[in-house]
Amino acid sequence: MDKFFSYLNAFPMPLWLGMMFAPRAKLTQQVSRSSVVFGLAAFHYVAALGLAVLGGRRSQSPVSPTDFTSLEGIRKGLSTREGALAAWSHMLALDLFTGAWIYREAMRLAAPAWVRIPALALTLMAGPFGLLLFLIWRTVKTGPALSD
Repeated sequence: MDKFFSYLNAFPMPLWLGMMFAPRAKLTQQVSRSSVVFGLAAFHYVAALGLAVLGGRRSQSPVSPTDFTSLEGIRKGLSTREGALAAWSHMLALDLFTGAWIYREAMRLAAPAWVRIPALALTLMAGPFGLLLFLIWRTVKTGPALSD
């Protein structure tokens, strides 16, 4: 499981680094639109979720489905190594998808590096925080009503 965790962390890093520091490279532009990359990230989550379900079945206690309607249910579901890995892979996949959208929007709107790099770095490290900062910048730059 530790090797899978290390792999999960390393898998998206080339794209993150490309979007931050080689934004105009053809490879960065292609990979940021690749269904294969995002499909693999989603598959990693499904695999980690499978490990969490199978890990729960191997435990001494009877398996009960995670209660997603209460904070205590979520805490119990995440309290195992497998549950934490599933949650982490979920965050990595969605943060990568969000980061690629920010990158593409930043390129479309000619966002300066001082906007693009911090927004991407914060999305990598704190997901919605980086997205929020980018959305604020985009709203200030383009106005509240966007027409694509």
